[in-house]
Amino acid sequence: MLGLLSIETSAQQLIEFKPPVGYTKVLEAKGDLDKDGIDEMVFAYNTDRQDNDLGVYRILYICKLESGKLKLWEKNTSVLRSSKQCGFCVDEGIDLSLVIKNNTLAVSQTFNYNSRHYGTNKNIFRFQNGDWYLIGSTFSDYDTCAFDYKYDVNFSTKQVSVAYTYGDCDEGKEIQKDWFSKFKYPFASIPKMDGFKPGKAEHKIPNSKAFFYY
Repeated sequence: MLGLLSIETSAQQLIEFKPPVGYTKVLEAKGDLDKDGIDEMVFAYNTDRQDNDLGVYRILYICKLESGKLKLWEKNTSVLRSSKQCGFCVDEGIDLSLVIKNNTLAVSQTFNYNSRHYGTNKNIFRFQNGDWYLIGSTFSDYDTCAFDYKYDVNFSTKQVSVAYTYGDCDEGKEIQKDWFSKFKYPFASIPKMDGFKPGKAEHKIPNSKAFFYY
């Protein structure tokens, strides 16, 4: 029994956080992610690995603070897009934000299709049942005067809301009718953070020819 306890204790020990030489910190956020009253630190880093013409790959690190030192809790290579994967980039770094609130981590990333059309993925992660899960997602596809598509997904309740609203870019042209839908979707399971790529999931809206995304 003592041997087993020692193995379990050792397995739970975290290594000190030391980003590789050549990696550059892009953003950081601070807040309590495991409800123990102690703040964790989350970092977004540019790596030294090139992603063709999309800049460099990025990594997300989640760290605990133990005895005054940062210890690596989670490393993720799928959630963050590469440094220049923002389309018509308006400004360096404007495509990414990290926010810790209510013991969850929200990662938002924007892709600019052109000067007036952009899409933003906001994905909310929570540590539960011993792992990191995607519990909520909002995808907004917006054109300044033409349309605003929004897809909200709550994976805990399996509730999905879709809203299509339209504007008038060309004066005198007939505007499409706004459309809204709210339904439950039979997700097989709650997606995990590991391997999740924002904006890559597509599902058909029941009783419709349209799709929703997260």
